[in-house]
Amino acid sequence: MLPSMSPPVALVFGIFLMVVGISFAYKSYVAGIQGRVMYWEGFLPFTLLSPFLLHLPGGKKSLIKPAEGLWVHAVMAPVFMVLSILCFAAGADYAGLPGVSTLNVAMNGFKWGRADSIIFNRRTGYQFPIIPRSAKTLAKIFGAKVGEKEDDKYTHDNGTYDSARDANTQ
Repeated sequence: MLPSMSPPVALVFGIFLMVVGISFAYKSYVAGIQGRVMYWEGFLPFTLLSPFLLHLPGGKKSLIKPAEGLWVHAVMAPVFMVLSILCFAAGADYAGLPGVSTLNVAMNGFKWGRADSIIFNRRTGYQFPIIPRSAKTLAKIFGAKVGEKEDDKYTHDNGTYDSARDANTQ
């Protein structure tokens, strides 16, 4: 990913990544609590990437506009928080602090000696060994059918809802 850096350059880059992580945490707060995300209203490919690239407010006559809605709460706030955590952890590693190892301990319930969930290398970037390990569990969760007993179903043949409920409880 990145060639080897001298220690002062790695420190500056790490601090920069931690500042970007703090910015993403603020963007997550604004998206989660206020339900608003800023985007650049212009050429479509840049519009799609702009919520991740805009970290400073726009002027009065700029093309930076707010987008609001429930999708901002549901999608953008968690995405920004995950990016915040990853940027802050990688920045700490570049700065010489135990960023990703601390994140792994936190993800393991503050129990030491467990398998790493996230691996960060300065040359190769991030690796997520937690995904293949949890594939079977995730497949069970997302592949399970939600069933309903035939006896509990409401039909119009039973009359009102109250009479159908009374018929099923007897």
